Amino acid sequence: MARHQKKNHATRCLMPLMLCSILLSCGDTDKSVASYGTRAARVISSTPIPKLESPQVATLLINSVVIIGDSLTVGTELYGTTLTQSLYDAEITNVSVLAENGRTTSEGIDELERLLLTDGVVVLALGTNDVASGTPDVFGKLIDRAVAAVPESVDIYWLNLYTDYWVSDDAYNAVIAQKADVHSNLVVMDFETFASPNWLEEDGVHLTPDGYISRTAFILSELGLN
Repeated sequence: MARHQKKNHATRCLMPLMLCSILLSCGDTDKSVASYGTRAARVISSTPIPKLESPQVATLLINSVVIIGDSLTVGTELYGTTLTQSLYDAEITNVSVLAENGRTTSEGIDELERLLLTDGVVVLALGTNDVASGTPDVFGKLIDRAVAAVPESVDIYWLNLYTDYWVSDDAYNAVIAQKADVHSNLVVMDFETFASPNWLEEDGVHLTPDGYISRTAFILSELGLN
């Protein structure tokens, strides 16, 4: 990605080792989150969080939000301002945050299909674990499958990918944008454009506490729930 600093030759040689380490970390499914309103310990941000502007659209009348994600969503629940509590604070009646370390997009859609949703809003924060082992074409078909799992009256917001240092997520984010042009109820949450490199941990994938706090604020802003 153009805005990310390029690594020197020595660092690029370490990429295979770093990738293995990341996959091992993301593949640990011992920790998962199925949260329905429990407040996590609040972490005070040590750096200023950018002020978010609500999208210039009419306020959505939302009474139900389901968020399905991987280890990044686990981190968002465990560090700082939790997604679950923030959504309840925004007066959302029904909240489900379902996250699991190492979850692939296919596994996340399995969860979506199991829910048999007929109303509300879905946020899918999936794809990071597909970048190293999948292909953009397969990822696109999975997005189609996700859209087919809900009626057109259910809006799906797809939080796009933000990684650095190991492999590029550009092709995957391009697929999300392309599919949003095809499906009327699919909307891109462009976290890649909003995010700061300062929020990334050393593995180039997971976030600092400040990053997770900002990620929560971003999701609520995109839903018009500031």
